[in-house]
This record gives sequence, C-alpha cells and structure tokens, in this order.
Amino acid sequence: MTMLVMMYVFYDKNGDIKAIAPSADSFYDPNCSVATFPLSEVEGFLSGKKSTFNFQIQRLATLAGVRFSITEKIVEVDYARTLDNYLTEIGPQKGGETIISVVNQKSHKVILVEIAKEFKDMYTYGSNDGKDSVDDFLKLGKISIHITKKHNPYHLLFSFSLTIQELFTKGKLYFNYKGECENTSAYTKKLIKGYGYREKA
Repeated sequence: MTMLVMMYVFYDKNGDIKAIAPSADSFYDPNCSVATFPLSEVEGFLSGKKSTFNFQIQRLATLAGVRFSITEKIVEVDYARTLDNYLTEIGPQKGGETIISVVNQKSHKVILVEIAKEFKDMYTYGSNDGKDSVDDFLKLGKISIHITKKHNPYHLLFSFSLTIQELFTKGKLYFNYKGECENTSAYTKKLIKGYGYREKA
C-alpha cells in the first residue's frame, strides 16, 4: 500500500506561492495562508521543472466545502498602448468615475488595488457598449504603479506591477511594503482616465 505524502504550500493574499514544505512549522509569514497538496502535485516545483512564479493557489468554495487548486497564471504581454508615454500622478478617487482605486493602508503597510464593482458588473449586466468597454479594458495588459513622496516622482518609495486580467478576475490585489510610506503620491502611465489614489490610516 502506497502512503500518501502531503506537502504544505504557503501563499499570500494574491495567491502567489511563497514556500513549499513538508510540515506546517517549516515556514512562517503572518501575511501567508497555507494549503495542503499531495506530493505528486508539487514535486515539479521541488525538482525545478516548474517555477512557482508561473502558478498560483486558488481557493474554491464548493457544495462539498472549500478546496484548493494550483493553477497556471494568465501572463499578459508587458506592453500596452497608453494615452501618453509619461508617468502621470493619480488624482483622488471620484465617485462614479474611478475604475481602479489604489489605497495605501498605512497601518498594515499594504497597497490595496481594487476595481470598481459597478464597472466589473458591466460585463455581465451592462449594454453591448458597456461590454465592449470592458473588453477593451481587459486588453490593456500589465501596468506598473509607483508610490513616491508627495508630488515628487523622483523620490521613489515603492513600485509594483499587476495585470488587468488578474485584477478583473479577483477584484482586489494586495501588495505589501516595508519601511515608512506616508505623505505619498502614486504615479503610472495613463492607460485609462479612471484611476484614484488615497492614503488610509
């Protein structure tokens, strides 16, 4: 009889795999959760045949309970046509206009990027024009956001990248940072007009 060997897979809020270990005590990060998988499902990562960078953990709620799966990431090309080729400061959030909100949650040292629910719902419940707008939005690919000192794009504090497809699918993405990140601005290339940025205690 073959014994089933289980491995512990640690992953962050975005589903990115951070560690794979034979026991739950082998790795600790307060920002990570853990799921268990048979050794056969993760041995490709352990042998180096697969890169954890290209995969993520998905938590699925089913009638039988919660289960986890390892799925390949949708990787977008690192190119998108922008409204201009320069970094633009993201203004404050505006009700009914902001599609992508960027919130610096200072007490948790995390940047939350969230897509407006009303915009996301256009894909399912909107008119044909609304669905076309969402389709165009999903083609934008990868974007980078730069957190700087207030109104000073030359004093960079933190940068991160995300794909529009992943943001649309998950609704929210989280990016942890270290150090002080207060009294800040956010800059990005202007893919759309509907960005909003704010700091939150």
